Amino acid sequence: MATKVLLIDDDASFRKAVGDVLSLEGYTVLQAPSGKAGIMTAQSEMPDLVILDLVMPGMKGLEVCQVLKQDIQSARIPIIILTGNDKEGQDIACLDMGADDYLTKPVKSARLLAYARALLRRNAGEERAEPPARLEVGGLSLDYPRKLVKLGSKEYQHLTPKEFELLYFLANRTPKPTERAEVYREVWGVEAPSEGALKTVEVHVRRVRLKLGWKSDQWLVSVSGRGYALIPPK
Repeated sequence: MATKVLLIDDDASFRKAVGDVLSLEGYTVLQAPSGKAGIMTAQSEMPDLVILDLVMPGMKGLEVCQVLKQDIQSARIPIIILTGNDKEGQDIACLDMGADDYLTKPVKSARLLAYARALLRRNAGEERAEPPARLEVGGLSLDYPRKLVKLGSKEYQHLTPKEFELLYFLANRTPKPTERAEVYREVWGVEAPSEGALKTVEVHVRRVRLKLGWKSDQWLVSVSGRGYALIPPK
């Protein structure tokens, strides 16, 4: 079955140009001219990848990304956000909302294809992997099949799959610190294609801390010059 890529962009000429490039690579290309149409198409067709414009009339790209990442069915779909406005901090906002990568227009076809292939390989690798068993570290219990975190009497089920996998990976290496590049390689399944990809690790760490109510020096800690480590409090 051909890999499906969904383009969500209000610019018809851009959709055609990118669609032609993707089609030549053998992908089945789906198109949507607005955010709302993109959400409907993504949820009905379940594409393997979404390429999403940030600035569109009506529903903006960040809103579309948020909706797709909060839905349990579409949360697994990797999203590349494209924008013609590369203002400072915008890449972090996109990654914070759950985007898997971020590119600035105009983008070269070869670069876009490289990012697309990396994300598609990552997802294919995840589907082939055997589900790990339950992991317990210092009172923290991680149930991989259910993506459930339990600490003491509290259960947390609102981590995204990637947030849970990052936490699980670091818990499995406790208390050894791991650099961002290695975290990305092991959790995302490919070498980080950009500095933006490494920022994705930082964003996911921050979101895990926020959702579990941890301060930066509790459990999921930053180790200067050595990355991140999961260290149970004494």
